[in-house]
Amino acid sequence: MVRLLAFALALLALGSAPVQGSEFWDEVKTPGLRVWRQDVTRARTALRARRLAQAREAASAAIARLPDRAEAWLVRGLAAGEAGELQAARDDLLRARELDAGALDDATDGARAGELLARAGSHEVAADVLGRVLARMRSSQGRHGLYGLYGDALSVLGPERRDDAERAYREALRDSAHDPRATLGLALVLLRGGDDLEWRELGRRIAALGRLDALLLGLDVPETERAARRAVVLEAVGDTAGARAAWAIAAREGAWANDAARRSR
Repeated sequence: MVRLLAFALALLALGSAPVQGSEFWDEVKTPGLRVWRQDVTRARTALRARRLAQAREAASAAIARLPDRAEAWLVRGLAAGEAGELQAARDDLLRARELDAGALDDATDGARAGELLARAGSHEVAADVLGRVLARMRSSQGRHGLYGLYGDALSVLGPERRDDAERAYREALRDSAHDPRATLGLALVLLRGGDDLEWRELGRRIAALGRLDALLLGLDVPETERAARRAVVLEAVGDTAGARAAWAIAAREGAWANDAARRSR
């Protein structure tokens, strides 16, 4: 019995040796890596528990230790975003992506990062991040829920991405036919694309909900794009004067300013 126990312990020791050896050589090649990993783990644990100050503190410690590794920048950016500090979140997320092009590809991290980047006004990067995340997600992971956000980010970028935005909105509506965000976004891109029937029906559908202001406030798009969406709904219900006023606001700036200016006349 004693010999069997000793033999079993020896096997366990042999089995664990490669892992311990790997960690040893990782530390030799990258001094500080073991503690960096501990800091990142602490940061992620704190982030999940919404202890945001602790998450940022641990992530900052990891960054100070190994500044060229992307994950700590990512976690600190997510924590900053959860705290409502969008520019700090944007800076850290962009740094993570600069260090590792795939740093924001994880379904959970990437979806949240894409939303924060859109809220911070970085719609082109947000669209790229969300597109990469969606391409890697299975439908069972609820990816259709991201398509409305993806469509919004694409629609801000101008006429060259209008078709992509339309496809994103239609994908969002394929599994959730009454999604107000995607319905409103689709109405706008269809109007901009020259459709003269479907956008009106979609606009009237949004008007019938009776909560346009709340819907617009919840969108991660510039104020000019909110105004363009308001104009679509007003045109759909026949309020020409109100629509023109909204188009005038939409014409102030952005990739669609010229289109909005034409419609405001």
